[in-house]
Amino acid sequence: MNRSIWCALLLGFGSALPASGDESSAWESLQDEAAKLTENLPEDEQASRKMLADRLGAQLEHFKQFIKDYAQSPNRWEARMAVMQIANSLAMVNQTEPDMAGQSEELQSIADDAGAPENVRADAGLVLLQLASLDFDRSRSQEAARSLAAAIQKFIDTHPDDARIPVLRMTEAQAMENYDPDRSRKLYTELSGNDDPELSGAAKAALELMDMRTAPLDLKFTAVDGSEIDLAALRGQVVLVDFWATWCPPCVEEVPELVAIYEKFKDQGFTIVGISLDEDKGALEKFTTENKMTWPQFFDGKGWENEMAKRFKIQTVPTMWLLDREGKLIDANPRGRLEQAVAAAVAAKT
Repeated sequence: MNRSIWCALLLGFGSALPASGDESSAWESLQDEAAKLTENLPEDEQASRKMLADRLGAQLEHFKQFIKDYAQSPNRWEARMAVMQIANSLAMVNQTEPDMAGQSEELQSIADDAGAPENVRADAGLVLLQLASLDFDRSRSQEAARSLAAAIQKFIDTHPDDARIPVLRMTEAQAMENYDPDRSRKLYTELSGNDDPELSGAAKAALELMDMRTAPLDLKFTAVDGSEIDLAALRGQVVLVDFWATWCPPCVEEVPELVAIYEKFKDQGFTIVGISLDEDKGALEKFTTENKMTWPQFFDGKGWENEMAKRFKIQTVPTMWLLDREGKLIDANPRGRLEQAVAAAVAAKT
């Protein structure tokens, strides 16, 4: 689990809370401690980590004590959120796993509490969405996709006027493409008319990608090595179309994994077609040779004006599309779980 969701807060340390009964002073004391978390930490990493853990531990107990002493405080929901945030920061410092299941229940309790302030309920709901999104990104399973969609719908039902709803709907559409394409298409169509040009543009591009799921992708070119490439001739193979460049750090970082996957599955009917956004042909050929990237590459030397990138409205690299044996798009974003996606596509019955 990515703990960074929680660990951005700078929560303080210090003396015990004021005596029970002085609620406003107790809450103010907790806020005053926040600025002191990283104050005068030792330069030695191990000593600094220990002191930080001690301070977080003390702060955690202070918030728990506040909740106990002032059970009806108007700040009680924020204090409960703080307890979870501090616990996750402490887990990060101690390099342990936080209790995410328990915290999800607590977050849900806060998000569902009609007595809690609207902003706190929204914050709790958004963190639940982040957790659901992380789970989906990790597994890309139908269950995770439907859980994420349900979490988004619940947030929207609770906060129908929230300005982030269009972005959340976009997230839902992306998650449900493989499992409820009709729903995704409906959402993309609605979002294509959004006033935000970036969001509407992304929705229109997504609709075009969805069309690629129903018909084989038409792509042919002369590769750098002089070979003629036509995806129609590759029917019967699983194909990964990789938009990339040697000047792109994430692209370069992923090359060893890409080569390993190619070698593992090439004899099972898998191949790769590269679309290079490089401008230096020599640099491209040198890189692909040194890194044993033996699959064909499209190159026209135009960088971001690359003919194929413009045709398919590619906005970022790396971008990867996985095509089934019929040449249809089955996954528009397999990065991060590429081997599993390729293995499933190779094993799928046509």
